Amino acid sequence: MESVTAEFFYRKPLKDGEAKPAFGLSEPDPDRPDHKGFFKEVKNAREEQHSLSESGFILLDHKSSVENFYSDKEVTEVYYDEMANLVKKQTGASQVFIVSHITRNEAEAAEGKRLGAHRLVHNDFTPNFKQTIQPLLDESNSNPNRITVFNLWRRFDEDGVDAPFALCDSRTVSEKELIPTDLFNYGKEEEKSDTHADENGFTVEIYQSMNSDEHQWYFYPKMHRDEVVMFKTYDSNEKPFMPTLHSAFDDAVNGREDASPRESIEVRAICFYD
Repeated sequence: MESVTAEFFYRKPLKDGEAKPAFGLSEPDPDRPDHKGFFKEVKNAREEQHSLSESGFILLDHKSSVENFYSDKEVTEVYYDEMANLVKKQTGASQVFIVSHITRNEAEAAEGKRLGAHRLVHNDFTPNFKQTIQPLLDESNSNPNRITVFNLWRRFDEDGVDAPFALCDSRTVSEKELIPTDLFNYGKEEEKSDTHADENGFTVEIYQSMNSDEHQWYFYPKMHRDEVVMFKTYDSNEKPFMPTLHSAFDDAVNGREDASPRESIEVRAICFYD
C-alpha cells in the first residue's frame, strides 16, 4: 500500500496574551475553533525501518492471552503484566509500571458511552512529567538515572481499517511548534483500577502542536489484534525532549462504509533505569 493523504487537526498559534490552553474543565467544542485542519501525506510505516531511539516508534508482534479487552479486571490482572514484560524486553528498564489504560470504541463513542479515536495532534506529556510522577518516585523510594514513558496501542476490531492511528517521526518535530497545555482530570474517564490518580483524576501537562511542513507522518495499515505500536511519549535523558506526536485520522482512500468500527486499547508504561 502506498501513502495516503489525510487531514490532521493542529492547534492554531497562540494569540498575543492568550492564556495557556487547557482541556478537561469544560466540554470540548465539537467545531474545534482553536484548531485548523491540514492535509498531510501519511506514509506506510510497514515499508520502512523505525526505532524507538530515532523515529520514536516501532511495531511489535505480540499475542495477548486477554479474551475481553473491555473487562477492566482482566486487563489489569493479565494485560498489564504482559505489557510490562514486553516493555522490559524492548528497553532493558529496571522497573516498569503500567499505570492506566483506555479502551476505545468508535461505535460506542457515537452514542456517548465510551471514548472514541482522538483526532487532534498531540503528545501525552511534556518535560514537566517528572513533577507529575514525583509521588510514584517517593512511594517506590526510587531515584532513577533515567525515566521514559511509552504508550502501547493495539486495535482489535475485525478489519483494521476505520480511523487508523498515525505517528509523526520525532526527528521532524521541533520546539517552536509545540504548545504546552494543561489537561485537567486526567485519568478520570479512563477504565482503571490500578492507577495513581484519585477519583477526580489529576492534572498533567501535554503538548499540542502547531502545523509544521517538516512533520513526516506514518501509519501501519490494517493493524490486527496480534500487533502493538510502541511509541515514546517522554524521556528524561533527551534535552530537549522531542515527542512522538500522534493522532487518529480518517483514511478516505482505503476506508469503507462497511468497515467495522475501530476498537482499540492503549496502556502507558513508566520505565525506571538504574
